[in-house]
Amino acid sequence: MQYKNSYFTLDIDESQVYMNFYPAVSDGEKLKIAEVSGYLDRAGIKDYDLKVINDLIVNSDQPSRLKISSKGAAQIDERMELKVTSDAMYAIVRFFPPSNRGKRITESEIRKDLEYHKVKYGITEDKIQEHMAEPEYFRNIILAMGTAPVQGHDGKINYRFNTDKKARPKLNEDGTVDFHKLNNISHVRKGDVLAVITPADKGTPGCNVFGVELRPDKVVKVNFNKGNNLAVSEDGLQLISMVDGYATLEGDKIFVSDVYDVPADVDNSTGDIEFNGSVVVHGNVRTGFCIKCGGNIEVYGVVEGADLDAGGDIILHRGVQGMSRCQIHAVGNLVSKFIESANVSVDGYINADSILNSQISAHGDIVVSGKGGSIIGGNVRSTTLIEASTIGTPMGVATSVEVGVDPTVQDRIKEIDAMIKDKTAEIEKLSQLVTVFRKKQEMGTLTPDKLPMIAQFTKTIILDKTDIKELMIEREAKEELAGENVDAKIRVVKDIHQGTKITISGDIMILNDKYTHCQYSKRDGEIVSSVW
Repeated sequence: MQYKNSYFTLDIDESQVYMNFYPAVSDGEKLKIAEVSGYLDRAGIKDYDLKVINDLIVNSDQPSRLKISSKGAAQIDERMELKVTSDAMYAIVRFFPPSNRGKRITESEIRKDLEYHKVKYGITEDKIQEHMAEPEYFRNIILAMGTAPVQGHDGKINYRFNTDKKARPKLNEDGTVDFHKLNNISHVRKGDVLAVITPADKGTPGCNVFGVELRPDKVVKVNFNKGNNLAVSEDGLQLISMVDGYATLEGDKIFVSDVYDVPADVDNSTGDIEFNGSVVVHGNVRTGFCIKCGGNIEVYGVVEGADLDAGGDIILHRGVQGMSRCQIHAVGNLVSKFIESANVSVDGYINADSILNSQISAHGDIVVSGKGGSIIGGNVRSTTLIEASTIGTPMGVATSVEVGVDPTVQDRIKEIDAMIKDKTAEIEKLSQLVTVFRKKQEMGTLTPDKLPMIAQFTKTIILDKTDIKELMIEREAKEELAGENVDAKIRVVKDIHQGTKITISGDIMILNDKYTHCQYSKRDGEIVSSVW
């Protein structure tokens, strides 16, 4: 047989020992001299010349025969050395040849050695048979091989509707905002498949050569988290809309809402509207009325001194004429033709043609564009960005713009401070009364009707102190949340006028002159302006 690795055998008789050397073929490995000496020492052969043997191994490229001892030795039987890799995935054997009259290893002995090393899985039967038929020596042979586990994958939900809520109105070439192409509502029909689950694959266990099962990594199963008007298919893999409406994704929960349609005004004929889905008003929302819904609010007319509260976006095609009575809140975004004399708070962004004498706060960007593009009067606050064509007026109308801190956190801190102030004042007042009543009690001049008040006031003082402690804890937490947004900016496309108050992350600048095409941000703890 043609061997790749070099090897040797021994011819032993009573008075001498010969080595039969066979060089490596092709890319086979050469014998290691340490392995040769170990073999000879194990055989009890002592008087060999290691240097001569090494010269033969290194220099000979032809089969050679070398006398290595003038003394006889016992015959050597074939043996094997088995090692298991550290990961227990391979059992590797190395066979060592018998001498001329030594015994071949038997298949039974090979299997007993495997059993001794507790190797029981993945035994390469063909390698055993090959070795028994045509032995190979001084070569690593994989005699058993484990099976690696096949890793699975987590389950996944694939959405078949638009889950991107960042759609914004298109700005036309003439400077107007196109409210007909918002594309921020995912309309659905009854029977539409809105989401499909790719099931989790647990994978396939493996096994090492010791027969120990190797489990694949755990995977995460997914299920639909859904609101009303949705049904799950029988196989649990599809989510189907049961109504015509629109779909939204809030966190990992899918909602489908059908729309409450108001063909005319919201007024005495409709009363206040409270609805779980979305509301579309084709007329105006009159002063004194309220719309509260879990979805979007869309008004094609004018919003007067009314209250709007939406769990989604608010779209006002003709704007707000609030008369200082309008309250607007949206969990999503607000797009309005104009905003005048209104109090507005949104968790998303605001996009409008103009803002006049209003109290505005948004967690996202506030962009005032279009033909007007002006912010005049009032107080406008954003965590991230305020951008407008014009801010303030040449007459110096008091106008305040503020970025860098979440307005809702600011408002809550102010509320907490006011509550702490009120409760502190109440504690002081009641403490004085308790002191007066106790002195009168000691003097015997306290009337019986005042006696229960001592306990009542004392209890209120204790409750107020507890409330103040809890409010202080909340205030500290809010202050941590109110950390400044280092990327917050105020951008002016055209002019920002004198008298405008700029606040960035708590620092204030009041302009003494008009500036054009500029941007304000905070750098190294100071408000700085740059050309934009």
